Amino acid sequence: MEIKEIKISDIADFDAVDVIEILVKKGDEISLDQPLVTVESEKAMMDYPSPSAGIVENIVVSEGDKISEGDTLITLKVNSDETPKAENKTEKVAAETKDDFDEENIIEKQDVRSENTQPLKTSNAYASPGTQKYARELGVDLDNIHGSGRQQRIVIEDIQQHVRDNLYSTSSNKSVPQKALNFSQYGQTHAKELSKIQKLTAQNMLNAWQSIPHVTHFDHADVTQLEQHRKKLASELESKKVKLTPLAFVAKALVLCLKQFPDFNASLDIANEQLIYKDFFHIGIAVDTEHGLFVPVLRDVDKKTLEQVAKELVEVSTLAKQRKLTPKHMGGASMTISSLGNLGGRAFTPIINPPEVAILGLSKMIIEDQINEAGTKQQKLLPLSLSYDHRVINGADAARFCSHLKNVLEDIWKLIL
Repeated sequence: MEIKEIKISDIADFDAVDVIEILVKKGDEISLDQPLVTVESEKAMMDYPSPSAGIVENIVVSEGDKISEGDTLITLKVNSDETPKAENKTEKVAAETKDDFDEENIIEKQDVRSENTQPLKTSNAYASPGTQKYARELGVDLDNIHGSGRQQRIVIEDIQQHVRDNLYSTSSNKSVPQKALNFSQYGQTHAKELSKIQKLTAQNMLNAWQSIPHVTHFDHADVTQLEQHRKKLASELESKKVKLTPLAFVAKALVLCLKQFPDFNASLDIANEQLIYKDFFHIGIAVDTEHGLFVPVLRDVDKKTLEQVAKELVEVSTLAKQRKLTPKHMGGASMTISSLGNLGGRAFTPIINPPEVAILGLSKMIIEDQINEAGTKQQKLLPLSLSYDHRVINGADAARFCSHLKNVLEDIWKLIL
């Protein structure tokens, strides 16, 4: 037996991730690929697997620690005869993971440079490509920010703090401090600390609401025929264990609308005073979990069948609920769908997910009785709530976009053919 240090690797372009849960204890006998710890970045949570089998000799990290690539997680007693084999497999997995992250970085660069013939403004600031992209999306000059990371490297939190400071400096309420709440005089209370995802979601929502002039257009689509077709097709796909929901149809319909109205498939580049149009059709899906709100992205929805979209919807939703989303599942969406499903309500105002310029909200389907000469039949209406960035999209175009989406959903043949 020999002692081997198990180090974290391949955390994409993040400077560090947080350890939020230790999944093993000293003396445990673990297998290859068994999860060791759960880590959390700015974008997702995931379990980090062991590259070797063996017995846990010591746990180096603690819950709440911030760790960087190359830091030791645990020490492991491994059989020296099996070490080379385990390491080879680990190297292969690491290489594949690195390729995925490299591909994601390429996609990020394409997102920013698509349809952009002007050179991007360069900066001497020390920051990762992902952090630089985030700064460009918010129109923040990195040269004006002092980094708090290692060797004064600028991290995403520095950018967010810079934005907050500027917002507060121009706010009429800047002199009013945020006081800690205390309700003890009224009765017993208890507190629960927000997770990192909840903190980031809250701050990102606030930034989006304060920086983007939101307008919401409301409508509804008669999806009676669509539901009839969906239920028939769903029974056929049941044998393949594929769950076909209305959301799959809406995702496909949304792509047709984005093709017809390209301004909705764009991002506003404030720094260069231009719109960046996306030639791809990736649809973000807001997933509500007990750990917070996640928005995984379905890639190239225009190139996939309804069955493929339905299957992928289940997969990413499951990964989100299991805290297993990785950076390759996140970011780069053309537009996001936020569905309240069966939770209730007839309309709401979804908040735009920057750097997107619009978001589509779906509420609970409404069933009404329609009376005519032939008798009474049920009519199923799907409420639509379209929030859009009024700097990019005017009210008339939003109304046309919703009208087109409504026509597509009401004419099932537009989705089938």
